[in-house]
Amino acid sequence: MTDSLTRDMLTIDGSLLEGGGQVLRNVVAFSCILKKSLKIENIRAGRDKPVSSGLRPQHATGLRLVRDIYQAKLNGDKVGSKAIVFEPNNVTEATTFLADTKTAGSVTLMIQISLPPLLFSASPPKSIFSPPPSAVNVILKGGTSSKAAPPIDFVIEVFKPIVERHFGLNFDVNIIGRGYYPKGGGEVILRVQPLVGKALTPITLLERGHIVSIKGRATVANSGNQVTQKMIKSATRVLNEASLKGEDNITQINPQIEVNHEKISTGKGFEIVLWAETSTGCILAGSGVFDRDLSPEQLGENAAKELVSNLNQGGCVDEFLQDQLIIFMALAKGKSQLLMGKPTLHTRTAIHYAQVMTGVRFEVSELGNNNEVVSSNIVEEGQEDSHGLYLIECEGIGLVAGQKINEG
Repeated sequence: MTDSLTRDMLTIDGSLLEGGGQVLRNVVAFSCILKKSLKIENIRAGRDKPVSSGLRPQHATGLRLVRDIYQAKLNGDKVGSKAIVFEPNNVTEATTFLADTKTAGSVTLMIQISLPPLLFSASPPKSIFSPPPSAVNVILKGGTSSKAAPPIDFVIEVFKPIVERHFGLNFDVNIIGRGYYPKGGGEVILRVQPLVGKALTPITLLERGHIVSIKGRATVANSGNQVTQKMIKSATRVLNEASLKGEDNITQINPQIEVNHEKISTGKGFEIVLWAETSTGCILAGSGVFDRDLSPEQLGENAAKELVSNLNQGGCVDEFLQDQLIIFMALAKGKSQLLMGKPTLHTRTAIHYAQVMTGVRFEVSELGNNNEVVSSNIVEEGQEDSHGLYLIECEGIGLVAGQKINEG
């Protein structure tokens, strides 16, 4: 790396706000895309127990994955490490990568750190006649369902359609086999078509609309067939008894929950993910992820209650999608606008570090009963006592993929 990059290294305090692995994933993704060298200190210092702080296997594996993609210099990538140095370089010409946590570490969190850099991994075209860049395949191994991460079905059924439709992304996520705690062993293939010669389009989601369908997937691996029916029955009961704001016909919507008997899985597990689609194209979800202390009935009930709670907030995205959109809003060309419920701590954290890394400004406004702005610039304090609607706005930097970045 050049001396100028070393001198201009940005130091990030990973203990601020959420203080977890999200800080690491977001700032390292920005580092790759913007060619900014980083030193991150106090990694995951916000975790409850000292033994839980520092890098876990999925964090270390995700770091090594983007290191390999960007031929970066990486120091401190040992499990338990509380500080790293990351210096991105030029993208490798390789088109296949392997990232194996060798544990039940979340594959979806590895998607979060690698997808944005992969989208911007194409080299500048040599001429207008240059062929498009080849798609990049990443084989991810670990856990596909975790209490501390979005389940893989959420990524496929909620995250993927929203970001493809609104930001102009092109990628696929294919499940080869599922993996559950404590063995892990799941395998997912992420296939990304890098952008070239264009920027991400901004997202505009301001109208929630009415619910037009409720779908779901109940998955069981190496457990009895009756497990899925127990999850579906309890989830359906909660949905049928639900009272949703502004939805007079919710009881007339018959949830379509498919049964998935997983043929390839390491270990035993079961889970259920539900998602509601609206007339304006919004998708909101609720999930019950595998937990050895919870029954199938409890998972189904939890998923349905979570979906109902997200729908009752009245926003266009749920609490789990909020923060995942921030990095794309910051990079897009033009003004993004997003109507949602109360910003989560993860969302406020994502906004803080997006502003630090890109210089963009996010406006977060609390809305009144008639959607008028009652307070604005709400990021750090979070308005914990509010349950209303919020508007997030951002004029992105408009980074053109394949555009040479000023590295000095």
